[in-house]
Amino acid sequence: MRSVQANDRILIQYRLLDAAGTVLEDSRQTPVEITIGEGSLPYIVESTLLGRKLKEHICIEITASDEAFGAFDQAKIQRLPSSQFEGFGAVEPGMLLEFSLPDGEGVAGCVTEVAESEITVDFNHPLIGRDCIYEMDLVGFVNSTREQMAKDPAT
Repeated sequence: MRSVQANDRILIQYRLLDAAGTVLEDSRQTPVEITIGEGSLPYIVESTLLGRKLKEHICIEITASDEAFGAFDQAKIQRLPSSQFEGFGAVEPGMLLEFSLPDGEGVAGCVTEVAESEITVDFNHPLIGRDCIYEMDLVGFVNSTREQMAKDPAT
């Protein structure tokens, strides 16, 4: 049976839970396509997927000390003029907002403080410094070639 290798495009279903068991993300209804090595998941998660086989269930515990989501960076906390938030409606601390960068890419930021003239946004990854658990199922390989299919129909 085929196993996951670097640069494979795979379909996974996963749940991301915090240390208390609260579900933070859940893709069990709609599988997510990722390319191993592209960095769409933390390195520790992608490297754990290497060598895994179809239908395999994987549980990955990540501790804050793993820095799987990066290291906290004080420079990523920004005070922005309130006028930049007019399209967002009522802005409150704890809200996760999507911002557009000049190159068109999106970046998420968590509102930490709201004042009359400015709003403080933390652009650090929201899971930095937190323990969490990935529960994953490998549900498919994307674009298997005819040659691979002939060798192993389970792809």
